[in-house]
Amino acid sequence: MSIEQKQTGLVGWSLHSSAPEILEAAKKNRKSAMGCAWALLVVFPLGFLLAGLFIDEMPLNEAFIIGTILGVAMFGINLVRIKDLKKPIWEGVVTAKLQKERREHKRGDDSFRYYTEFTVVLKTEAGKTKRIVERDSRREMYDYLAVGDRVRYYPAFDSFEKYDKSNDSIIYCNVCRMMNSIESERCKRCNNLLFK
Repeated sequence: MSIEQKQTGLVGWSLHSSAPEILEAAKKNRKSAMGCAWALLVVFPLGFLLAGLFIDEMPLNEAFIIGTILGVAMFGINLVRIKDLKKPIWEGVVTAKLQKERREHKRGDDSFRYYTEFTVVLKTEAGKTKRIVERDSRREMYDYLAVGDRVRYYPAFDSFEKYDKSNDSIIYCNVCRMMNSIESERCKRCNNLLFK
């Protein structure tokens, strides 16, 4: 299906995804990610340099080296994220929903923290398997999507749109991920158009 596909009621891909204000929001998202990358590149070395100056246990040269390495690493991670924001939109179908109890070792002692992992499995039109993994109470997509739902993924916002929203009472903003009433035309938090 093309991005320009016409929708009928709440069934179909939203035409709002190519609206000028949404394209501008995607552009701002990329600029913000790039600004964050540059800020971290400066903040880490500066912070560790200050720690080296004021904390006796941390030698100045080690502090600067550690800060520089961390700053460069965070810059690299952010560049990968920025590259992901430019990937093409893809479509797929929800094939499974999984729920699994997990545990993780707590730092500082020998205890464990238990949590629930919620996974939505999708198969793309290209035949690839993708997963949405959420934890504990942060399970919006797990609750929102059902097996068999057709979805479209927007990398610029790291968000999903359902093809058929006709039976839904809520809709998530693709720009800020705020839950809104299906009756709304704009997000109550960021005021961007909802993809319906």
